[in-house]
Amino acid sequence: MSLGALLRMWRQRALLTQEQLAERAGLNVRTVRRLENMGLLRPRATSVLLLAKALELDGAELEMLYAAARGRPAGPDEPPPADPRPWTVPRQLPADVAVPAVRERELAILMEHHSVVCVDGMAGMGKTALAVSAAHRLAPLFPDGQLFVDLHAHARATAPVDPGAALTRVLRALGVPGEHIPWHLDDRAALYRSVLAQRRILVVLDDAADEHQANPLLPAAPGCRVIITSRRRLACPGDARNLSLDDLPVPEAVALFTRLAGRERDAGTSVDVLAEVVRRCGLLPLAIRIAAARLRAHPAWDVRHLLDRLATDRLAELVAGRHSVVAALDRSYERLPAEHRQVYRLLGSVVRPVFGLDAAATLLDVTPAQARRLLDELLDAHLLQEPAPGRYRLHDLVHGHASALWLSAALGGSAEREISAFEQMAGVRLGAE
Repeated sequence: MSLGALLRMWRQRALLTQEQLAERAGLNVRTVRRLENMGLLRPRATSVLLLAKALELDGAELEMLYAAARGRPAGPDEPPPADPRPWTVPRQLPADVAVPAVRERELAILMEHHSVVCVDGMAGMGKTALAVSAAHRLAPLFPDGQLFVDLHAHARATAPVDPGAALTRVLRALGVPGEHIPWHLDDRAALYRSVLAQRRILVVLDDAADEHQANPLLPAAPGCRVIITSRRRLACPGDARNLSLDDLPVPEAVALFTRLAGRERDAGTSVDVLAEVVRRCGLLPLAIRIAAARLRAHPAWDVRHLLDRLATDRLAELVAGRHSVVAALDRSYERLPAEHRQVYRLLGSVVRPVFGLDAAATLLDVTPAQARRLLDELLDAHLLQEPAPGRYRLHDLVHGHASALWLSAALGGSAEREISAFEQMAGVRLGAE
């Protein structure tokens, strides 16, 4: 029986179309068509073996297929070649920096059996630390490796990683030679899924911009698991679990601060003072880590002195080396569409960070329905919170950040121009009914 006839017979037995077989094997559908129609007389051994894997052929069938591909029966001294699929075992997880007794409830959720978990939250909420900590705990369950892909949605001076480029890097990490990586994004994603078939791999996709960037990197194999982190709320596929991170409870925030600052630095400090320090940090893990780092870096300071400094301009104080709360919020703000950046700055002009939908509509001079749509973008970007339907809240540090941007515009004489520009974009006029 010819190679084409064998392929057609086994493909039909598997109830697969040519397109489905090509996707399973990580090959171009034109290759499958040419093989079945005998338009490709000397197929590559790699292609033949990938097709055999996709069709789940047994040893005898594989020998028949290999012999047909060679154009003659396979002799006893010419066994089929070894499986050409790459079997590099990646171990890419960053170091675990989690602190005991912090985010244990969220860790427990990540340890549950979900094929995909999407972790979202505002900048500095500790999404990456949580994902990496969970991945280290889960690693023994995935002996074929752990992949960590930083998608750089909010990296400084770096554009978000293109899905095709991310797939190329991952395929290389899995051992696929560069010359075997297809050009088209869909073909790369199909090859990626083929390489991960029958393997148990844990994949961490960190700082995803949106679903378009993350979806091509989702394996189809049931033995794989994925953890995605993002500053945006993602529409996760299938039975995926969404986990939104909120501020730390005060006891966990104090535990994080004291662990990072060093027990000797807070000796004799009352629990009330420690609690006030972490509240001044907005109960935000990034801010708490920076505050603890500043205390460690200044031996002459004590916790009360740090608290006094945080009581003045805390955003200016929450800077340690390259780490800064302002810089983290800047990157979230810069990723907003222009219209929503203006909404964000206008919200910074309010004295109270908690307000209702009607108040927001009045401030923005739009209808409540228009206001809701504008605020939804900030909610999705975790630059705004909705503690109750129709009630909104700016996180303390976000409120300070937005206020600084508004004040900068006002001092620059551009506040009125900004309002006018926003009216034009929103299609309304001040005072219009």
